[in-house]
Amino acid sequence: MEISFMRSKIAFIDLNLTKTNACRYLPVNSQRTMKYFILSILITFAEAGIINVQPKCVTIRNIVHEEEVLKEKVHYPYQLALDYDTNTLFFSYTARTTETFKMAYLNLKSNDYGLVSGIQGGFASAVDIQSHIVYMGGEDGVYQFEYNTKSAARLNIKSDVNIWQMFYKDGLYFTTYPEEKAYLYKNQEIMQVSDLKDKVMVLGVKKDGSYVYSNSSGLFIYNKASGKALNIGDYVVNGITSDIDGNIYFSTPSGIYYIDDERNKIEELMKQEEIYGVAIDGNGSIIYAKEDSIIRLKPAKGNCVNNRVENDVL
Repeated sequence: MEISFMRSKIAFIDLNLTKTNACRYLPVNSQRTMKYFILSILITFAEAGIINVQPKCVTIRNIVHEEEVLKEKVHYPYQLALDYDTNTLFFSYTARTTETFKMAYLNLKSNDYGLVSGIQGGFASAVDIQSHIVYMGGEDGVYQFEYNTKSAARLNIKSDVNIWQMFYKDGLYFTTYPEEKAYLYKNQEIMQVSDLKDKVMVLGVKKDGSYVYSNSSGLFIYNKASGKALNIGDYVVNGITSDIDGNIYFSTPSGIYYIDDERNKIEELMKQEEIYGVAIDGNGSIIYAKEDSIIRLKPAKGNCVNNRVENDVL
């Protein structure tokens, strides 16, 4: 059965124009600069369409949702990941003074917030919800987060690579920069995801094991059974996540989307400028990152009128 996906109308940029093949030989500091430069391009792409009125409510699937600001004054939060067991959100952000990447945590129950120490250039995270392990990616490989010390310890997993993004499903998947390769760490073994011949910046895994990945050419689904990759749209993907049931969502600088396997289409959940990443909490609520804040959308009574929730008056 041929899958028919709706294509996005948003433009995309060729990230390969921002680097050369020689980039892989650059020292860590130069790679860090290039990594920051590419993120800056994505940020500029998001800011190009900023509107003056920031909506405080949005209607998703005919249900009004109201914004709940979870955290303010975090500069360009990125790569969101949620530990459902502790209800702790992990994310990367850019330090304003040094323009370096930092990892932070935010407990959604207690509002406990802090920086993760011990990681160099923290940029990515993923959670093994079965084993209760939080993995983090830095500019020198893979780390594991320790809740007791709020620090990260480097593991002996590809310590010679710069991690761009992570995703966990039956193993730890991660992508590297500037190579744009995808790897799987499983059963204490590391292997490159050989099925993916294309460059991979952001990667997710569906419930059936199919890969969802993006690069400068758009968003693709790779079907293991057929051995073919299908381009499903020219999306500039800056985040891929799954909910507690394994359903796949992704974000672009201008919207949040759901991959609907039952109807074989991509569902646009919300359209809004200046989005930097997405996660789904245990109740199915959308959490997303803005320029200087992290927001959760919660169902609300009433109507969304002029970007505000208004209750009916009898």
